[in-house]
Amino acid sequence: MNALKSLGKLVWGSKDSPELFKLTSGVLYEVNPAAKVSRKCIFQDAELCIRRTDVQFQYQLVALRVFEEGEDELAASGDDADELDDECAFLIGVELKFMPTVVELAHGFKWVDVAAGDGAIEYEYIVEDATANKATRDAFAMAVARCAWERKARRSYTQAAEADVKAMLVQAEDDQLERMLNSVQINDDDIAAAVADLDTVDETPLPAPAAAPAAHKWVLPAEPKETPTGEVVVSILGEFYMFDAETTVFTQVAAEVALTVIKTDQYTYWLNVASDARSYVAQLIEPEMNAVFNHDHHSLIWNYFDENGKAYSFSVVSADDKHYEALHQGMTRAAYETLNREPWHKVNESTQDYLLDAGEEDNDMMDVPEDWHSDDDHLSEEDEAESEAESEGVKVKVESESEAAEGEAESESEAESDGEDEIDQIFRRAPVPSNVKTTLTAAAEAAADESSDEEEDESEEEESEGDEDDESDAGEGAGAGGQGAKNSMLAVGYKHDRSFVVRGSRIGVFRHGENDGIEFDTTISRIDDTHGTEFTPSSVMLHEQDSSMVLQNRDRPHELYRMDLEYGKVVEEWKVHEDIPTVSIAPNTKYSQMTGDKTLVGLSHNMLYRIDPRVGGDNMVVQNELQSYTTKSHFTAAATTESGAIAVGSGKGEIRLFDRLGVRAKTTLPALGEAILGIDVTSDGRYVVATCKTYLLLIDTKLPSDPAGKTGFQKSFLQAQKPAPRRLQLRPEHVVYMSAPISFTPAKFNQSPDGNHSEKTIVTSTGPFVITWNLRRALGTGRGDAYHIKQYADVVVADNFRFGQDRSIVVTLPNDVQCVKRSQLAKPTRESLMIRPPPRTSLLSGRDDVVNSPF
Repeated sequence: MNALKSLGKLVWGSKDSPELFKLTSGVLYEVNPAAKVSRKCIFQDAELCIRRTDVQFQYQLVALRVFEEGEDELAASGDDADELDDECAFLIGVELKFMPTVVELAHGFKWVDVAAGDGAIEYEYIVEDATANKATRDAFAMAVARCAWERKARRSYTQAAEADVKAMLVQAEDDQLERMLNSVQINDDDIAAAVADLDTVDETPLPAPAAAPAAHKWVLPAEPKETPTGEVVVSILGEFYMFDAETTVFTQVAAEVALTVIKTDQYTYWLNVASDARSYVAQLIEPEMNAVFNHDHHSLIWNYFDENGKAYSFSVVSADDKHYEALHQGMTRAAYETLNREPWHKVNESTQDYLLDAGEEDNDMMDVPEDWHSDDDHLSEEDEAESEAESEGVKVKVESESEAAEGEAESESEAESDGEDEIDQIFRRAPVPSNVKTTLTAAAEAAADESSDEEEDESEEEESEGDEDDESDAGEGAGAGGQGAKNSMLAVGYKHDRSFVVRGSRIGVFRHGENDGIEFDTTISRIDDTHGTEFTPSSVMLHEQDSSMVLQNRDRPHELYRMDLEYGKVVEEWKVHEDIPTVSIAPNTKYSQMTGDKTLVGLSHNMLYRIDPRVGGDNMVVQNELQSYTTKSHFTAAATTESGAIAVGSGKGEIRLFDRLGVRAKTTLPALGEAILGIDVTSDGRYVVATCKTYLLLIDTKLPSDPAGKTGFQKSFLQAQKPAPRRLQLRPEHVVYMSAPISFTPAKFNQSPDGNHSEKTIVTSTGPFVITWNLRRALGTGRGDAYHIKQYADVVVADNFRFGQDRSIVVTLPNDVQCVKRSQLAKPTRESLMIRPPPRTSLLSGRDDVVNSPF
C-alpha cells in the first residue's frame, strides 16, 4: 500500500470532479477470437479514466480517444461523426472482470465487454511505462476494484477491508483461469489411447533437456572509484531503480539506498547514491543530468554518462513526503548555486517557490484558447494515412479536396507564372551544379538546360572574369567559403517562399516546391563587406519583404551589413554605435519583415534599442527608444510580438517582457539557472518559449486575475502570481537510447500572420533528432514530455517551419537541406530512437525531399 499512498492526489479525486483517476496515454484494442482480425486497434492514442455517474455507487470505465490536430473538427462535421466515436464506456462491476495484463512485454489492463453477452469480446488498454509506472498501474487497478466493491456492497469503499477490495481483482483472475480450463475439451477415447501408449512406451532414457536461455541481465555502470566528501546538504532514503533499455522498464536495483547531496567546494555539488552493499553513483550536479522531479510519485529521474559516454537513466523513489521534499529542495539549491554562482539563501522566498515549482513535473493544466485551430487540420488524416503507407515502403498519392482545388486554380491562372519568373530574376536563377541532387522533373531539367544554352554566350563574354573567380574559389580550401565549411544557419523566407542556408561565406537559396518539397535554386557565392573583405556571418535576418538580408560579423560587433538579395552582394555597412556592441537583432514587430519597414531591434549585453539605418553616420541607435541596465544583464536573445512588444532572454536565465522600447520591463521572470539560448513568442504575446541547453520553458503570460485579459507584456505580475514555466524536456529514459547529452537548438513557434491562434506547434532539435511539441496538448494535459521525434543520419544544425503553417519543417544538416512533413514525426519509442534511417535511394518521396547542398 506504500505505492498507493505515494500517489497522493492521483487516486480518488475531488468530489467536484467527475473523473476519479485518469491514465493519459495508451492504446485501446478490441480482442475477439471469433473475428477475422482477432485483435484490432480501436484508438491509437487514448486516455483511460474512472468516471462518476448520477447513480450512487455506480462508476464507468471510460476510454477516451485523444484527437490529433483536425480530427476533433472532422468528428463534429456531420457525416463522419458516427465513424469517429471518441469514447467507449463500461459500467464497473464484478462482471467487468477488470485485471492487469502484459502483452508482448507491454503492461496494461483488460476487461470483458459485458454488452457482448457471452463475454467473448475483450478490451485491452496498453500503456507506456514512461507515463504510467507500476505504482500508477497498481493504483488504477485498485481504484477500479474499489468501484466494483461499492457497486456490489452498495456502500462506500472506506467501510471495506483492504483484503475485500483486492479480492475483486483476484476473483477476476480466478474467473479467467476457470474459463481457460473450461475451454479445453478432452475426449474420453483420447484419454484411453494416451494410457495405452504409456503401457508400451520405450524405456530408453530421454535426453537431458536443453539448458534454458539465460535471462536478460541489465548491467550497472562501474562502481565509482572514489566518493566525494564535503558538507552534507541533504541525505534521504529511498528505492533505487535503473532504466533497462531492453525491457523498456525501470528495474529495481536496491530496495534501500541513501541519496546524498555533497557540497565539495563553493558552488560545486555532487550527487552520491549508495547502499550497504556498494556505491552506485558519484556524479557532479550539472544541467546534463536532465533531472525530472515528480511529486506524485516522490521520485527523481536523471541521466548519467559514464567515462565512455554511455547513457544511463536512474531513479530514486523517496521513502515518504518528508524525504522527497528534502531531496527536491536540496537538489534545486545545488543546481541553482552551480549555475548562478550565488548563494541560495540570498534568493527571496517567493522566488525560491517559483524555482521549486518550475523544476517539478506538473499535472495541472494551463488554459488553452477555445478557438485554437490549425491551418492544416483538414490534412491531418490524409497525412497520417500517407505516412503509414510510406513507413511500409509504399508510395501513395492522397489528394484532398483542397489539393484538388489548388490544382484547378493553377490550371486556370497560368498567368501567375510570370510572377514566379520575376521572383527567379530576383534570386539570379542559375543552372543547378552537376553534383547537387534535386527533385526537379525531367521537364524542368530540360528547361534548365535550354536556359543554360541561351545564357552561354553571355557567360563566354565574362570568361576572363569568371576564370579569376574560379582561381579564387580553388584557393579557399577549408577557409570561410571553402569545401571545409558546413551548413550553419537557416532563414526561412516570408514572401517569396524561399529558404536561405549559410555555409561558410556562401549562402544557398532553396525554393519550396509542390507537396512540401524543396529544390536548390542558386548560390550567393561569396560574402564580402563593403571593403571587399570576405567574412562568415554569425547571424542573418531577412529584411524588407525578403529583398534584403541583415548580416552580423562576430569580428565587428559594432556594425551590421545589409545584403541586397537581388544582386547577392553587401551594399551597405551600418555603424550602429561605436560604444555599443550588438549581440543579437530582431524584427521591429513579428511580421515587419513582410513590409518595407527599415528599422529593427538591437540587443547588447545590457541594452535594448531600436536601430534606424536611415539616420546614417556612426550612430544609428534611436536614443529615446534605448533602455539600458546598470548591472550586467547578459542579454542573449530577443523576439517581438505583432504589436511590437519584446521578450528578452539572458545568459543568467532571466526573461524580461517589455511592452515597447525605451522603458523598463513590465515583468522579469527569475532565472532557473541555465542560459537562454533562444526565445520566441506568439503573435498575441500570450505564450513565450525560451530555449535552454537541456530543456525548453513554456510560459503563459496572461495575468490570472486581470478581467481585461492583459499579459505580462502590458502589466506587471503580482509577486505571488508570477507564472511558473512549464518545462518541455526529453524523458531521461529516452536519452538512454539517444546515447548523447541534450543540446537544443533555438525553438520556434510556427508562424501565424493571420492572427487566428494557429501558432500551436513548437519545433527544435538536438543531435540528429528533430522534435515537435503540440502546444495545445502540452498545455491541456500538463505533460511536458508529450513530443514527437524524427531521427536523421547527421546532426541537425537548424530547423524551422515553413512560413504561415506548421505542416512541413525545413531541416538543415551539415551537408543537406531537407523538408519533412510534421506528420512523419512519431512518438518516441525504442525503435524510433535507436534505428538509423535506411540509406537513401533514387526513389525520393515527395514528403521528405532531400537536397545534398554543398551549393
